[in-house]
Amino acid sequence: MLFALPALIKILLTFVVILILSRFVPLYAGLFAGSLIVGLWMGMEPLRVLLTILQEVSSGACLWLALVVSLIIALSELLAKSGQLERIVATFQAISPGSRFTLIAMPALIGLLPMPGGALFSAPMVATAAGDARIAPELKVVVNYWFRHIWEPWWPLYPGVILAVSLFGLPTWEWILIQWPLTLGAICGGVLFILPHLPRFPDTKTKASWPAVRRFLSEVRPIIMLVVLLFGIQGLVTALGEFVPALRNRPLHMSFAPALAITIGAVMLQNSLRFGDLRRACFNRGVTSMMMIVFGIMAFKGCLIESHAISQVRSELDAAHVAPWAVAALLPFMAALVTGIAVAFVGTALPLVVSLIPEGHSPIALATLAYGCGFLGMMLSPIHLCLLVSSEYFCAQPLAGYRLMWKPAILCLAWTFAVFAAYRLAFG
Repeated sequence: MLFALPALIKILLTFVVILILSRFVPLYAGLFAGSLIVGLWMGMEPLRVLLTILQEVSSGACLWLALVVSLIIALSELLAKSGQLERIVATFQAISPGSRFTLIAMPALIGLLPMPGGALFSAPMVATAAGDARIAPELKVVVNYWFRHIWEPWWPLYPGVILAVSLFGLPTWEWILIQWPLTLGAICGGVLFILPHLPRFPDTKTKASWPAVRRFLSEVRPIIMLVVLLFGIQGLVTALGEFVPALRNRPLHMSFAPALAITIGAVMLQNSLRFGDLRRACFNRGVTSMMMIVFGIMAFKGCLIESHAISQVRSELDAAHVAPWAVAALLPFMAALVTGIAVAFVGTALPLVVSLIPEGHSPIALATLAYGCGFLGMMLSPIHLCLLVSSEYFCAQPLAGYRLMWKPAILCLAWTFAVFAAYRLAFG
């Protein structure tokens, strides 16, 4: 009886089990349990499920991802240890319109760094900007999480964007032009429905001066360096890939790790830190927990894909004669919701969306709808890495922030459909 349930219901029930387990055992344990459940429930042999989990957690992409998350934690620890995080926030406040603006600007700034779990990098900045103000932990989580991702629909360094551009056959500049309105919707949702929950800070605002701007640029230099290195190393690896076949199809996280390592070295030099400080940053207690969460997410994603759960959901929608625009909205949303990773929903759902576009027709309207709905599903996913690491950092329940996110999420959904309708009228 239970095995006859639709794939969509099986996936949703597995989510319920993971969320219940997470209240009694570490989250990564619940994710591994969910991987077993969804694999077996979708008809995989037990040995095949275990091999899939083992292959996922030992894959190059997963290990690079775990390394990147570890380096993010180390960099954040070194910036905090040296006092540079406090200086970044303090110097930004000197040129900021107010403390509330600083709170949302910090994660938005770090959002330009397309690093897995990057919300972990901006979380200490949000905590520092909040100071002694009485702000609920779940509100800090939502501020850090929501504004960290406002650029994701179009920023060309995000792996999901890179893959989507390739699938739809659009130039990168055109993708940026058609997708940036989704960022406008995300900003409006956050400003209208999240910002009002923040307290009024007793600001004594002075006019920003050029010396104050210079001080901020000096303190934020590691972040600027990291962005430049990410662009530079990715471009270099791509160029070398034309001549060195081994560099082709490499994990996208490969360029993140050396960029982070170089930036860590620069932070240590700038702040006169010692090797012992680096060792303590790399082996602090948060590293192991975060790495296990990464392994759990990748294992769960692998079992979903290997068991053909997403393709079964697609077949169920086809059998119900769902309209193409509805498939383009629902499938990426569901794929993103159950994986919490942009690359996963792009890789599993968007190829179907591409196949729905009639020959000779512009892909712009369906591409925007699909990516916008996938982005929203990713933001609402309870296993999105940035949501989990933010919740762990601020000691909040992962689900507690949903009461603050549903209004901006609805606005983003309505805005996405409005942009889709406008593009369909303009481009057909």
